[in-house]
Amino acid sequence: MQNGIIVNNRTISVMLRCITCDAPARAMVKGAKLYSGYAGCDKCTQRGKWLGRMTFAEVENLEMRTDVSFRNQSQPEHHHGVSPFCELPVDMVLQFPIDYMHQCCLGVMRKLLLSWLRGKPAVRMSANNASEISRRLIELRRCVPKLFSRKPRSLLEVDRWKATEFRLFLLYIGKLVLKGILRDELYNNFLILSVAMSFLVSPSLARVHHEYAQQLLVCFVSQCRALYGDEFLTYNVHSLVHIAAEVDRFGSLDNCSAFMFENYLQQLKRMVRSGRKPLTQLVKRLSEMPPSEVVGHQATNDLLISAKAPNNAYILHNCKCCEVLSCSDNVSGDEASHQLPDLFTCRVYEHVQPLFTTPCDSRIMETFVVSSTDASIVELERSKFRAQAIMVEVKKSQYCFMAVLHDL
Repeated sequence: MQNGIIVNNRTISVMLRCITCDAPARAMVKGAKLYSGYAGCDKCTQRGKWLGRMTFAEVENLEMRTDVSFRNQSQPEHHHGVSPFCELPVDMVLQFPIDYMHQCCLGVMRKLLLSWLRGKPAVRMSANNASEISRRLIELRRCVPKLFSRKPRSLLEVDRWKATEFRLFLLYIGKLVLKGILRDELYNNFLILSVAMSFLVSPSLARVHHEYAQQLLVCFVSQCRALYGDEFLTYNVHSLVHIAAEVDRFGSLDNCSAFMFENYLQQLKRMVRSGRKPLTQLVKRLSEMPPSEVVGHQATNDLLISAKAPNNAYILHNCKCCEVLSCSDNVSGDEASHQLPDLFTCRVYEHVQPLFTTPCDSRIMETFVVSSTDASIVELERSKFRAQAIMVEVKKSQYCFMAVLHDL
């Protein structure tokens, strides 16, 4: 970090951007108490309360930790010792962001689903309602485009859901499958969380709406206390009041989440052929690859446009919705394998309506309801497309379009 790395007589500078960990790993590398401790929050100095589990009930007027207070160990009960990271010029609070993959998707969203399925009688849904939600989830499998690595599964398999499945439910399909089944106050509470997290995972929306997302998350946690009881406010739920602050530093939650690392683990796993010396196998396979292929995920400005359902739903730059029906074949010969089509025949839905208006108008996050009676066939250039979407039929001749907000 001070002198860089010299490779082929060229000095490459090194900067530590952030340390992405789940909560137990973050406590370990910082030499701090676990989230189950009374001083277990690594963002504020609130003292927890034991209610069969450690809970953190306060959501406002919190005293925040700083790099100086952490290094000086101003709250001694928060520390186990001195972290080796303290020897580096890093911020011991801000550069250890909350990972929403573990704490929100695998944490809060999973906790909500289990509360509705197996929780207190006051919030638990009936077996028939759970079966109806499972049926809706299975039906949505044909609507989820291939850029999502996993299709929806039944609630009977919720104990085996992966983080990407909880994210799909939280940001997109949960608002559809729960509507009309979950009690209104529980559904509206979930909608607050879904909207807030949708703002924070989108790079464009996070810049504009992160303060509003913070207000929504504080409201969500406060409502959870009334709906689910004080014991529901565990560390994962409490961390939601701090998570909006991460976008001030990193731009969006996906820029500091564990999703990119978890996705790359799949590529590494395919390189291991046997259980003998797996690390050696990885080093050899990586050394054989061209440098351009070693990095697991590379952003591209080219939106891949498909004419095959369910991958053919898109949001246009003018906030209209469309289905791609066919691609033009304006290239030929050897060029065809290197060039993407530039003209597409589409069914464009002219008039868009919000799916919901509380806690905000859903059109802000590009979630629309359209009618097939307002559609027209139009030829569009590639430059007109803004984002891929999930398209779901909600009623006869009515469709819901939900823009894909998160970075993949």
